[in-house]
Order: sequence, then structure tokens, then C-alpha cells
Amino acid sequence: MAIRPAIRKGKQNRHEKITVCLLSGKPVTITEIKSVFKGTDQEALMYRLSSNIYSIRRDGGVIKVHKTGKEVTAYQLMNFDQFDKDGRFMQPSFQSKLVPGLKVESEDTTDVTLKSVPKLSELIAA
Repeated sequence: MAIRPAIRKGKQNRHEKITVCLLSGKPVTITEIKSVFKGTDQEALMYRLSSNIYSIRRDGGVIKVHKTGKEVTAYQLMNFDQFDKDGRFMQPSFQSKLVPGLKVESEDTTDVTLKSVPKLSELIAA
């Protein structure tokens, strides 16, 4: 029987609210993200947008950053289909992570002992 991780319930975190903005799968500008937090108590914390994007990545999100020169213009969530409507990452099963047609090579079973490597026993004794 496989152990499935529990899905977190309760109040949405700030990075989960940002994930909800990105669920369309299209590039979302920074002003569009800030408009979601307009008038809330978290509006002043939008200077930490990059740390919230990092939290989404840590949860399992793949985010593409659109830039003009050095300035970030938009963010795009690439694996938006792996998040639920509340912005929480749904852990896929191990079988769905396997790529079809990918051959998994077996481990090298070469027998390596101290006596099979020349002069190794002398180096260890020294």
C-alpha cells in the first residue's frame, strides 16, 4: 500500500494566491499579480514577489520568467495542470513521472574488491 502525502487544507498562503493568478498557463504581468492583492493587508508585501515565486518553485511549480533586458515583465506557470483550483500542488504518482519509452538502465554490478584492484591493498596498508 502506497503512502500518499496529505493535501494541505485551510487558509491559502500568499504564494498559493499568486499561483491561482498563474493557473491560466499564459504569461501574467507583475501589475496583474499586484492587482489581486490591491486593498488587502498583504499589499505592502508585494516587494517580496520573487520570494513568493521561489515558494511556488519549491512546492513543485515550474515557472518561466519573461524579461526585457534585466527587468522582469511577466511570470508563466508551465505545469499549471498539476495544481488544483486553490493553487496547491497535487503530487503526481511515481508512475506518472516516468517518461514513456524511456529505458531505465540497471545499476553496474561489477564486483570490485580490494584484491581486484592492483596495489590498492598496499596503499591501504601504508
